[in-house]
Amino acid sequence: MTNAKEKLEQQMALLHQQYLERLQQELPQLQLLLDQLDSPADWRPLVAKLLASFHTLAGSAGTFGFHELGQSAKVLELQAKNWLAEAQAPAAEQIDSFRHIFSQLRQQKRLVIQQRQLPVATKHDEKKQTLIYLLEDEGDTARHLCLTLSTFGYVVEWFKQSHLLQAALLRKLPDALIIDIELPEETESGLSFVERLQQQLPQQLPLFVISAHDHFDFYLKAVRCGALGYFVKPVNAQALEARLQRLLAVRQRDAFRVLIVDDDQLLAKHYALVLETAGLRAEILNDPADIFAGLRKFHPDVILLDVNMPQCTGPELAQLIRLQDEWLGVPIIYLSSETDSERQLAVLIKAGDDFLTKPISDNALVVAIFARAQRARQLSEVMTKDSLTGLLQHAHIKERLATELERSDRAQQQVSVVMLDIDHFKKVNDNYGHLTGDQVITSLANLLKQQLRKTDMIGRYGGEEFLLVLPDCPVEKAFGVIDKLRESFAGFPFSFDNQTFYCTFSAGIACGNGQLQPDLVIEQADQALYQAKTGGRNQVRIFATPTADE
Repeated sequence: MTNAKEKLEQQMALLHQQYLERLQQELPQLQLLLDQLDSPADWRPLVAKLLASFHTLAGSAGTFGFHELGQSAKVLELQAKNWLAEAQAPAAEQIDSFRHIFSQLRQQKRLVIQQRQLPVATKHDEKKQTLIYLLEDEGDTARHLCLTLSTFGYVVEWFKQSHLLQAALLRKLPDALIIDIELPEETESGLSFVERLQQQLPQQLPLFVISAHDHFDFYLKAVRCGALGYFVKPVNAQALEARLQRLLAVRQRDAFRVLIVDDDQLLAKHYALVLETAGLRAEILNDPADIFAGLRKFHPDVILLDVNMPQCTGPELAQLIRLQDEWLGVPIIYLSSETDSERQLAVLIKAGDDFLTKPISDNALVVAIFARAQRARQLSEVMTKDSLTGLLQHAHIKERLATELERSDRAQQQVSVVMLDIDHFKKVNDNYGHLTGDQVITSLANLLKQQLRKTDMIGRYGGEEFLLVLPDCPVEKAFGVIDKLRESFAGFPFSFDNQTFYCTFSAGIACGNGQLQPDLVIEQADQALYQAKTGGRNQVRIFATPTADE
């Protein structure tokens, strides 16, 4: 048993024990309330307290494995709800029946908690560099792919024969496979080899196929072997790298963030533990009054919201959240033991996106949250990302810059701002066409995404111009990073109609320290970029404040 699994089981056992201890305190208190039902003088507040208590118990018991207890609590909740709706004091026989069910409920807390298997996410190890295995018998094709991919920071191991690739797979699994399915010197056909290889591996690897055949039958066979990409020779190396980049971006994305708002601390901790075990990040908020501070701090992809809370109900809090445009796009999922469909719809109308009924299984919770979070992030990216490069759009990179300038000022950290522009880009479009020009822009965008840190922000500022925000990075360090990228990009070969050409970029860097006006910092970086352009291009300059003599 792994240490992670042991720790998980210990945490879950602790939550169960704490819940049992809570039951031992709450059930006698409920008994005292029940004993007072014989006095009809002021029965409404008493039944209202019982209703709230049994509602909470019905929603939480099943989560911690006490399913029968939860079902009994639900029966008592509905009975209490009916008494209030009928506006008539309960009769003696009704009270006796109520107490009988409650006595059975108290016995059920001694039942053994049903065991469950938590949904555990398979996480890929984070690597500084991405490892690619390439099976290709043609030297020119292999060298071209190795050069292109290594320029983008990938580590490529090239194999000419299938048995050498198989031996390497026994030693270490790569992040992806690129396989030419036409290997004339092999006894086995390429597609048969690929199919057999995927079956033998402990887990299917992302597979990209190279072939000389542009035919439906070959595409279909490749798909059946699990191929995620099919590239006809001569291989467009930039298109292959772009596909790799998109795949790895999905695998290496930040975990979905879920903000749990529930006044039941044990239940909230249980949900958080289940979600974190499945690879999501969870933050708990027990006090609805802290909602905006929690949103700004955590920036959730989804809000999981309890419907019944004493200070502020779930629907009220959802409407409160929707008062601010910033949070209009964040899905709100209600969680309640309410089973009446009309009541659920009434709640959903008030600013909600989905309704989950307690008790809910761990797997169902994870699936529901994951689906909503994934969709929300996709929609957010459509709204904020440039369609060609996948980088932040002009307005959104400026927003990120403003936020980062404020954060770095509070933290007393240095932040570097970079304006970057492709040299003589108009000539690229004029000589090779706009499609090739788009390929140059996309290649540079992918290079930036591959080589810069996850904390760095990259935006397409306009046309062939990019804006970079590098947090906690002095300008001297930023200069070294950007200059290394400049050298890599300058050595990258592009092709058009069997012609090979190269591109370069120029960059200007400004320091954002103590500066809270984004436009001023951008202007300084732009001035440094202008100096790089007029100084001969293909270089990086740092903005220097003009002296009195200048």
